[in-house]
Amino acid sequence: MTLAQDRRSSKRAEAPMRRFREMHYHRFQLGTRSNIHGTCLMRSALPVRLPRPHAMQMIYQHPPPGVGFLRMGLPLGQEAKDQTAYMHMAAEHDRAVLSEIAEERARTAQWLASSKAIARTHVVVATQSGLQFFVAGFGYWNILDVDLKLTSESCVGVKAFEMWAEAPQTPQSADSAGSEDESKGEGGEERPPPEAEGEPMAALPVLIIALTTYVKRPSEIKNRATDELGRYRLYALGADSLPALSQEFVDKHALAVQEASSEGSTSSRSESMSPPHHALGVAPTGAGAQAGSPPADATPASQADASAAGAGSDIGAAASGGGSAGGAQPADALPINTYAYLEERLFSLRVDERTVSLDLDYLPFRISQDVAAGMPAVLLVAGNDNKIHRYALGCDRIVEIEPLLCPRTEVPLTFTAFDGRVVGPYHVQITAHQEFAVALQVSRALTKAEAAGDAEKGRGEDPGWRRRLLIADEEVYDAAPILATVFTPEAKQLDRTAFDHAITHRVSAAARKEEGCGIVAGDVYDSKWPIGTTGTAPSRRGDAQQQQQQPRVHAMIGFVGEDAVVYHDVAVAGLDPVPTLVGGVACKVPDTAPHIAGRLGGLGGVFSLPGSAKEGLITSVHFDDLDYNGTKEIIVGTVSGAVLIYKEVEGSGYILAWKRRFPAPAYGIFSVDINCDGANELVVVTLLGVHVMQPNLSLVRAKLLRQLILAKKEGTGDDDSASNASE
Repeated sequence: MTLAQDRRSSKRAEAPMRRFREMHYHRFQLGTRSNIHGTCLMRSALPVRLPRPHAMQMIYQHPPPGVGFLRMGLPLGQEAKDQTAYMHMAAEHDRAVLSEIAEERARTAQWLASSKAIARTHVVVATQSGLQFFVAGFGYWNILDVDLKLTSESCVGVKAFEMWAEAPQTPQSADSAGSEDESKGEGGEERPPPEAEGEPMAALPVLIIALTTYVKRPSEIKNRATDELGRYRLYALGADSLPALSQEFVDKHALAVQEASSEGSTSSRSESMSPPHHALGVAPTGAGAQAGSPPADATPASQADASAAGAGSDIGAAASGGGSAGGAQPADALPINTYAYLEERLFSLRVDERTVSLDLDYLPFRISQDVAAGMPAVLLVAGNDNKIHRYALGCDRIVEIEPLLCPRTEVPLTFTAFDGRVVGPYHVQITAHQEFAVALQVSRALTKAEAAGDAEKGRGEDPGWRRRLLIADEEVYDAAPILATVFTPEAKQLDRTAFDHAITHRVSAAARKEEGCGIVAGDVYDSKWPIGTTGTAPSRRGDAQQQQQQPRVHAMIGFVGEDAVVYHDVAVAGLDPVPTLVGGVACKVPDTAPHIAGRLGGLGGVFSLPGSAKEGLITSVHFDDLDYNGTKEIIVGTVSGAVLIYKEVEGSGYILAWKRRFPAPAYGIFSVDINCDGANELVVVTLLGVHVMQPNLSLVRAKLLRQLILAKKEGTGDDDSASNASE
């Protein structure tokens, strides 16, 4: 590409991104604010129940009639007149609601198994005392303001995700769902088709919301109540629908067995905890699979084999086990994952003595998740004690397992940054802290031939647990790193979070001194945790050559007082200290990776994001293809409220393509289709509110026309015309 062509391409990409238009601003209530670690995205396949509002969005602070236990009104005025009649009426009300929930779960299970189910991405924001959910709908979104009633605590961080789990195999009730319904209800809410009579019902996805809180000191509580439970706490809302952790798993992986906290104990709060209640199809016996979607190898079997009881069995037992006399509402006893609709689960969120929790003895930072097939769900919490803590979730407790290790330091930290991604066959893991050090490890799944050869050496036959270490770098900088993340620049490549503690424990100098414990680049090792691989997004053209190409993986590091830096192709070059240009001279081969010699021609390089240091500390980062050219742009948010979009220009590094300043620090930036119109909106979460920016619709229209031309040309077999249209 010539210089003139390069300039023209950069101008074409820069012009549309100037035209983001703010279509909505949601300001938090007076005295309410967000937190730097209190934002995340939640991918959910569950249908939504709330109807389309008159405006673009509607704010709900309480569940409206027809959502949750308020769907059927109960006249409370009769309680004083006739206690016996009222209790009978309450019991009938409970049975009717439970029966309705059972039918909705049956319809939803069949709907998810069909091709009509579309997973959507929602935005989650944690405020001091609750959570706010921006629930995506078709052509609109609704805001759910859920108050968690945290009187002596305030939210610090949040992470929400869905996972699939196997349901207990219990007989299906003969009375299943009724006759066929329309896809839309009377109020406009989505309504999945009913389940055919007699068919088994597959388990629904389990919603997990991890929440870290700060427990206020007695001097900070208005009523001066005493509190001896520690300063920070980890909650796992929805974990009561997960299977219990097996004793074998605890004995093998747990660092120290700590029961889930409950009321009545100032240390672990576990003595008087009432056992969690399981509802219809949400008390699984197996472990979870990949978050957000059913695994390719486990979901069909799970859906075929799993069945659930009707309204009169498990779900009735859940209500009677947790309800109180006098006709308590079913929602006061049922776990959140009982419900079939997303809003019902969110409005049922609560923090009480039955919530699975654990006290922390460190300052928690970012929360992430690692959900693998055949293993319990694992939360990762970065702390100021130089560790990335890992916690396995069960229905009755949270157990801390082997942590990830950061670069070594002796002092408490103000922050710890980490990220781990699986892109294609590569697993890239990076950690950084304020002591100027960044550690990077890269491994690769074994090929079939390598796995067969490794099995002959007696190392095992399962390639999913065996990997080859490619890179093990640790760099020390003059400036303190404040952010470290990895991403793939190719929009077609899929990625997911995953972490491997085996690498971090065995690549250190101390581990290598012990015979048989250390590993270096090129070695095959046991990951002790299934990492797996990812593929590419479904290709309409089915280009087999593109599918076989190895994906590119970049790393981005933000510093205090210095411009952020992007390392290209860390899966083969590592933290390459030699700045080179993409397409330029071959990079230096790291000494720790001699097996990749001769393969770095034109790969690697270190590039800065010009001007990023002028806007203060980087507080958030996101990657997405905003101009639909197949390459992701870098979206950076800073403490000064500036949002910067950088675009890669071949041969020149990165240029600033768009900039806007908001009135408060930008704590979260997401490119997400929040109204399901096919074009991603730019959502900026600041300290004071949430801004929703609409993209350039003319660019979206041009992309749609190109896709239509491609479809038409491919239908006639004109490959040359289709190739020209795609360019």
